[in-house]
Amino acid sequence: MILDRQKEVVFVSAVLFGKYQLYGILGTGRTGTVFLAVHLGLEEYRAIKRVPKSFLNFERLRHEALVLKELRHPGIPIIYDIEEDEFYSYLIEEYLEGDSLFDLVKKQGYLSRELAISYGIQLTSIISYLHLAGSNPILHLDLQPKNLLLCHDIVKLIDFELAASVDDANMPGERYGTVGCAAPEQYSKDEVLDVRTDIYAIGVIQDIFVKLP
Repeated sequence: MILDRQKEVVFVSAVLFGKYQLYGILGTGRTGTVFLAVHLGLEEYRAIKRVPKSFLNFERLRHEALVLKELRHPGIPIIYDIEEDEFYSYLIEEYLEGDSLFDLVKKQGYLSRELAISYGIQLTSIISYLHLAGSNPILHLDLQPKNLLLCHDIVKLIDFELAASVDDANMPGERYGTVGCAAPEQYSKDEVLDVRTDIYAIGVIQDIFVKLP
């Protein structure tokens, strides 16, 4: 464990792919690590999501990039590039500065009714945009407090690893989601996933983090 940490500290000082100077770790999660970097040519911040190929192959990360690359909404991060090396896949995206809804409520407690309404409207707008993106709606499938960033009171939806069109989401295979937020149909391989799956998660988020009088 100590050796792994030492390797991570050394890695943080590296320059990736000849153009991304790493400056620190923004966070770690179930699938990998997100680093803060600066594009040396453009002098702009980037967030770089690094995922071990032993956990998630390059094609799966490419899928996430393809889902996002055509989307243009103020609540959805911009994807700039994808890269890979021998051991890892990398997703280079817009750097978003803010706290997750999970961290915010952990620090200050329940949201007020006013904030809950504001954030709820913004989240609903993002999800509506995804569901209306073309003839085949895009489902996020992992709406949860840790995937909602609050940037100066603007809601940003992150982590599209599980996102898929309705057709692809209902293909045979394993299903995933966050326990406690995922809709009941995500726990079964036989139930149909559709726009209601994401809407259910919005309701759960509101119920958990909003204390009504």
